[in-house]
Amino acid sequence: MSFLNPALVAGTLLFAVPLVIHLLNRQRHKKRPWAAMEFLLRAWQKQRNRLRNENLLLLLLRCLVPIVLALAVARPVLQGAAALLGTAGIVHHVVVLDGSYSMGYREDGSSSSFERARTLVGNLLDRFEQNTERTDKVSLVLGGVRPRFLVRGDLDLQTVRNQWRLLQKPEDSAPELGDALVQVRKFLDEQGDPEVRVYVFTDLQARSMGKALASTEQKPEAELTDTVRDAIEQLQQRPGTQVHWIDTGPFARTRLGGSSDNVQITDLRAVQPAAVLRTPVDVVASLKNRGQTTANVEVTLEVDGGEPIRKLVAVPPGADGEADFQVVFREGGHHRLRASVPNDGLPADDERFLCLQVRDRIRVLLVDGEAGGDPLQSHAFVWRMLDPDPTALPMFAVETVDLLALLGGQCTPKDHDVVVLADVERLNERAAEALGDALRAGRGLFLAFGERADIASYDVHLHQGGEGPLPFRLAGKQGGPIGKATPRTMVLEAKEHPLLREFAEQSWREILQAVPIARWHGIAAESLSPNATVVARLTDADRTPLLVASTFGEGKVVCLQSPIASTYRPERWNLLHELNVALPFLYGAVQWLALPATDPFQAEVGAELFCSLAGRPTDVEIQRPERDGRPKAPLGEEPQALPGGRYRLPPLADTVFAGFYVFDFVLDRPAGKEAMQLPFAVNVVADEGDLRFAAHDQVRAALGLTAILDGLPAVAEAHDDPDRSDLGPTFLIATLLFVLAEAALARYVSVRRN
Repeated sequence: MSFLNPALVAGTLLFAVPLVIHLLNRQRHKKRPWAAMEFLLRAWQKQRNRLRNENLLLLLLRCLVPIVLALAVARPVLQGAAALLGTAGIVHHVVVLDGSYSMGYREDGSSSSFERARTLVGNLLDRFEQNTERTDKVSLVLGGVRPRFLVRGDLDLQTVRNQWRLLQKPEDSAPELGDALVQVRKFLDEQGDPEVRVYVFTDLQARSMGKALASTEQKPEAELTDTVRDAIEQLQQRPGTQVHWIDTGPFARTRLGGSSDNVQITDLRAVQPAAVLRTPVDVVASLKNRGQTTANVEVTLEVDGGEPIRKLVAVPPGADGEADFQVVFREGGHHRLRASVPNDGLPADDERFLCLQVRDRIRVLLVDGEAGGDPLQSHAFVWRMLDPDPTALPMFAVETVDLLALLGGQCTPKDHDVVVLADVERLNERAAEALGDALRAGRGLFLAFGERADIASYDVHLHQGGEGPLPFRLAGKQGGPIGKATPRTMVLEAKEHPLLREFAEQSWREILQAVPIARWHGIAAESLSPNATVVARLTDADRTPLLVASTFGEGKVVCLQSPIASTYRPERWNLLHELNVALPFLYGAVQWLALPATDPFQAEVGAELFCSLAGRPTDVEIQRPERDGRPKAPLGEEPQALPGGRYRLPPLADTVFAGFYVFDFVLDRPAGKEAMQLPFAVNVVADEGDLRFAAHDQVRAALGLTAILDGLPAVAEAHDDPDRSDLGPTFLIATLLFVLAEAALARYVSVRRN
């Protein structure tokens, strides 16, 4: 047995008071002989045994009253009470710690929300350790990028404390707490523990609550569900389960919620889709001021760790701002760009990272269907406007081949950034396989269907029943040449598509939409792929798609149903050859096609990092960012073989901090081995930097909680254990019964003796 208030056990010594009074009363009377008393003494001697027993019983009751009262105040705890009854129980304490990067916010140099939560968790473990006869178990859950059970129902507190010591700072993640609570509920259902205490330590940031807080602001008929509330309700419905929500945020003491100022970098991007050597590249850092006053921010841009470039930007309260930089690259390859602002209370979103691949040129392979005819009427005459003077270091390098070179394998499409099939008559299996390999390698394919196009050949070799890169089945030619058929115009369906980036202004869009289109290739009914985007349609009765964009593997595909032909061609299908239309269209289309469908080198925290390579990587090592703190280490997973002789770089899923993750490896190619280094830029989710913290009453109502605490709950103390019994209330009742029994007995004895 132990006591919750052991110092008060000394109060039991008060039992001596009635004993002393009894003894003093016995010594106060002196014997004096008196003849008349002899008769009374003889009668008393007959009943003295009964009277003595009555007095002793009264004395016992009067001594027990202070003893039992002192024990009730000291609150004794009976250890192993459940075990004595044959029903020994274990309390499962589940500690859930919010690991989002808003928990790292510190105000005016004070401790962060995560540090306060970590301290409370340490105090909770201390309370468990104070009980030497404890039989409960502890689970430790971090609600970060992915909910992680650092400890699963361990009886050894030292194991829990070792994991707790490793939690020095939050991750750079932006999760909802519902994900962690759902995992906790599933885990508890598997464990089947009868008594569970769940402690959730969080800063009450509004974003972490999901839709629950938003639903309280909606109209009554707009009923929204929220995974956080659902998970809490499911936990509370479990028999023997209690949920304690503990606020460690900056407004925990006031309980009224509020918002904190924060200036963050929300994006870092290159304006040009593809960067080229010795050509200026515009880099833009986007800012967001989530404060109440104008912020004058110095933005710094570092390229490959070199001398920083600085810009001063004034951002009004609640507004966005931009810092523009212009960079010229002298070397090709992957470059690392880092933008930053001076550290404030939330350092995680004060920097942004960008990996930019710089090429010597954007290399275009043009397969010209008119290569054997008049050079002035060939498609090369049109596409050469991208590469007018090879000596002037232009952005593009256009290489022209005829159809036989493609069919015979005399050219390698995957060695170029973009492959153009300009009114090519037909394909074969070798050409189709080469084009598929190029797309799987992240290259672009531009298909322009004209007079020569053989519908059956394209359907067999490129559509392949919906499995190939062509996103539809071709139909027959429609309309007629300019001057001999009714011309149509185009309607832009996806005005913001990157293909039309050079037509961003409305005036340029109107020029494009006014171009006459007299002849085109149709599309078979209901054959358009679901992942294809119709960028432009014709104004014919069928609203035939004219410009279609899609993806295949890691590459992109653009289909133009009415090709751009030379200005010297006598019979035309359209007037897209006009310089103010053809040049911006081809310029924007080729730049978009030159980039992979998804940029594997840009990712958010928590994403898996990988890419495809032209050879087998060996000796792969990963260097994590400085915020992570771990040293360079090898990756144990083997690369995966892909179609087309490519390999998948061993993936890395442990990206819990923002920064550059650099893969070092040796690429094993048929020509030999090549040491390579690939950096990946991982960034935080900007919305987590919205430092709005909800009031306790609002969270309590939204999540269905009985209370929001700002410290450890009382039930976290040692006596909150089903294997222990608090005897304090029992002793209080016993005190009352003894007092009543003493009063009743004293009254009975007094009346009877009188």
